[in-house]
Amino acid sequence: MINIIITGLPKSGKSTLLDKILKPYANKIGFITKEIRNEHGRVGFNIATHQGVEIRLAHTQLRTPHKVGKFFVDISALQDAVTRVSIFSHEDILYLDEIGQMQLFSDDFKKLVKKYLDSENIVVATITLVYEDEFTQSIRARDDAHIVEISEQNHEDKTRFVQELMQKAMKAKKYISSPERFKRSGSTVTMSSEHGTRSLIKKQNSWTCDCDFFAQHTICSHALATRAIFKEQLEYKKEAR
Repeated sequence: MINIIITGLPKSGKSTLLDKILKPYANKIGFITKEIRNEHGRVGFNIATHQGVEIRLAHTQLRTPHKVGKFFVDISALQDAVTRVSIFSHEDILYLDEIGQMQLFSDDFKKLVKKYLDSENIVVATITLVYEDEFTQSIRARDDAHIVEISEQNHEDKTRFVQELMQKAMKAKKYISSPERFKRSGSTVTMSSEHGTRSLIKKQNSWTCDCDFFAQHTICSHALATRAIFKEQLEYKKEAR
């Protein structure tokens, strides 16, 4: 439905933002990466799943074939985490922190990322700005990926925006359950929303909306719902042939 991709430099607060915006939601599946620290500083990373299970992803004292900087990555532990977050329902919010160099050693993790992003769920994931490969490039290039870049300076504003965007996505799911709200004529859709009638126009592969939120952010609940409704209708017609 929507893939919210939070990106930024290390220490920009990606994990903190993700953790904060997820707190109000009970139905969530995924994991957050947490630092392991001692008196000398950062010595490793744990994966904390939605079930409260913590799994050691990487540590300076490990010895494995996979290394990023001074940290050795435990692929078997990562694959254990992947198994724990692979099963979800249509109503779950899915999240991953982060899609980064350590995690991308695992093909199972890449499959999980694709499974999440291709789902009809609301997905929130973080991705670093300091590592890029073909896989991360393909994520950024997706039509359904909404990239939010954060920094220390804009962290508060971007947190509020992502919180709003999550609420818009939840509202879009309600609209999708009432397809009678949508009337299409060619590349134009009129939609009956909670606050009146909205007019949407398809331009290339995306929908524009006349609401204020779309004018400010180029995304809204009406556009998200319209895209999902008419994608479903197109897929249904293909199956019926």
